[in-house]
Amino acid sequence: MHRAAAIVSDSERQATSHVAWLSWLLGAALLVAVIAAALHFSEERAFVRVAQETEPWWLAVAVLLQAGTYIAQGGIWRLAGRATACPLSRWTAVELSLAKLFADQVLPSAGLSSSILIAKALERREFPSAAVKASVLINIASYHLAYVFALAGALSVLTWHGQGNALVVVTAMLFLLFSIGLSLMILALAGRPLERVGLYARRLPLVQTTLAFLRGADGRLVRNPRVLGTAIGLQGAIVLLDAATVWTLIGALGVSAPVTGVFASFMIASLFRTMGIVPGGLGMFEATSVLTLRMAGVDLAVALSATLLFRGLSFWLPMVPGYWFSRRALARRPSDSRPLAAPGS
Repeated sequence: MHRAAAIVSDSERQATSHVAWLSWLLGAALLVAVIAAALHFSEERAFVRVAQETEPWWLAVAVLLQAGTYIAQGGIWRLAGRATACPLSRWTAVELSLAKLFADQVLPSAGLSSSILIAKALERREFPSAAVKASVLINIASYHLAYVFALAGALSVLTWHGQGNALVVVTAMLFLLFSIGLSLMILALAGRPLERVGLYARRLPLVQTTLAFLRGADGRLVRNPRVLGTAIGLQGAIVLLDAATVWTLIGALGVSAPVTGVFASFMIASLFRTMGIVPGGLGMFEATSVLTLRMAGVDLAVALSATLLFRGLSFWLPMVPGYWFSRRALARRPSDSRPLAAPGS
């Protein structure tokens, strides 16, 4: 029996590995196609001109803006720590932010893989179990609520400029409804008994795991207005810092671009990145970003160059430290053998 279980487990791992490799190959193929198309429709002299007009100091500003995103994400992890007398240092919080980014990018699982990683990392640091679950739920709810405001703003910009596309609008509205529904579910059900859920639904493994996680969270912490409001503000800051990075990179290439147009472009590109099945929306983000920046009046060569620079800073560059910190986050600590503190202690 144990041998059969091991064979099944090995088969599942192999299947997951194959799916991961296929998603990476698909993303790489999309990225190559985007670059090839942009090069085809652009003049070679345009890229030479862009390279000659590059201003390195603007690139340094872009790096600082990206560093700010990790500090803001780390601030979200520190919220629950301060509320439960289990403080995290700023550096540890930044490490967890990079580890989360790595997990999200390597395994396209709608944030599930990174949530598991962060939960285990916080448990290793003797966070109470209820606070660990609350931290993960606060991060998920605040992300989606901040995204609702930001995406609504982007749609308003597109509508104002008469650039609303039916596919973009429908996709955005569906994602907005999903985000609002998920956030309300988390806020309503966290830390509460869930016996009213249908018997058939409770038999489904995924539903069982989700209900157990919601029930075990510190509901008062999840619904704390100050904590949730601060988390939403930090998530919003991450969005603005990312969009500002794209705008700065366009400036680094010697071109000025409308702030609202770049913000709308970034949000729509992020929407298709989030809904994609490839790691980090590889290829999907680049294609959408180049297209929407072009609609905002940015030259095609500049749009492609700025998009690739942004992905280099936000996607590829953090991979190595993210991998290292993800391993550190799950490494055994000298205190691992001690029991976790009780939620009320």
